[in-house]
Order: sequence, then structure tokens, then C-alpha cells
Amino acid sequence: MFTQAIARKPGKNFAQGLTSTVSAKPPQYELLLKQHETYLGAIRACGLEVTLLDSLPNYPDAYFVEDTAVVTPDVAVITNPGAKARNGEEDFMAPVLAGFRKIERILAPGTVDGGDVLQVDNHFFIGLSERTNKEGAAQLGRILESYGNSWATVEVGAGLHFKSSVNYVGKNTLLVTTDFAEHAALSKYEKIVLEKAEAY
Repeated sequence: MFTQAIARKPGKNFAQGLTSTVSAKPPQYELLLKQHETYLGAIRACGLEVTLLDSLPNYPDAYFVEDTAVVTPDVAVITNPGAKARNGEEDFMAPVLAGFRKIERILAPGTVDGGDVLQVDNHFFIGLSERTNKEGAAQLGRILESYGNSWATVEVGAGLHFKSSVNYVGKNTLLVTTDFAEHAALSKYEKIVLEKAEAY
């Protein structure tokens, strides 16, 4: 049962981040703040207490807090982001999470982004991508194993992160893009397959 959530306020320079967009219109900060507040409202409506962190002016992507840590019921694993522009964000997240969990870390040359890590009960899929390398995945896997979990790596291929293409929705069911609909590593799960036009 989840009781806590952590979020970070987007900074005014958010549009300088690495995230790609499908819109030709320039992003609007005031609109983003409204959308972010609606997002936080939805989380609170689920009964969670939200810790809202200040923006980090030197890190325009820092409001994607999930990438800086993999949090389980037993441990928070502070990642080593695979994008150089995001290196350092994790150092701001570690002391926050230390108030909730024991801390472990991914060390260079290993890299891990939280967006590549999908938990399904006590099994973790770790996507190998431009942001998560084999060394980082192996480090994370060893840490997770030490807390009684299993893990497997999956090549991401297209897309930014593994969870850009695969998410767990409960009851042994995954929400997947067509790229992963027949993937052997996911064969034991029921699947809801997105139409290609909805994949982004």
C-alpha cells in the first residue's frame, strides 16, 4: 500500500530539458504548472501524502524524479543517470529518500535511469537503453536480489525508456506498445496492446 509520493516543481527552464515533444508549439511554463498541480491533485485524491521539492534551476529535467531512484518497500537505490546533463540530480534526491528507506547506490561506470526499471510484484525488469547500461543493470540486479527480489534485463531498442513501452497495471496484466506485444520475456503476462498512434 502506497502512502507517500515525492514530486518536484518544474523549473522555469524546463523547456531546455532533454525530453522530446510531439508538439510544434513552444511549451508554456504557466500551463505546465497548472498541469503539474492537477497531477499532484490526482495523487492526493488517491490518499497519498505528497512531498513537493523545489525546482533545481541547473537541472531542467529534474521534475522527472523517478529517474533518480528505484524505490522498493525495503530500499531506495539511488541511480547514476545515463544522460550527462542529469548527473548530479540524484545527489539532491538521496537525502530526501533517506528519511523513508535505507539507501544503496549505482556506481560508475554503471548507469541506470528509473524509467528503465519496472517492478511486477517482487520481479524487476531492467531495460537496457541509452540511459541504462549492462554494468548499471547488473549492480541494480545484485542489490534487488539481496532484498529477496528477482530481475531480468530487456533490450529497449526504440523509445527513451523501457517504461515508455511497457507498464504493469495489476492482475498479471501489462500495458505495452506493439514493439513488446510478442516479446519472449513478457510471455507469461496478459497484455493490453496500444495502437501505434497512441504509443507516444
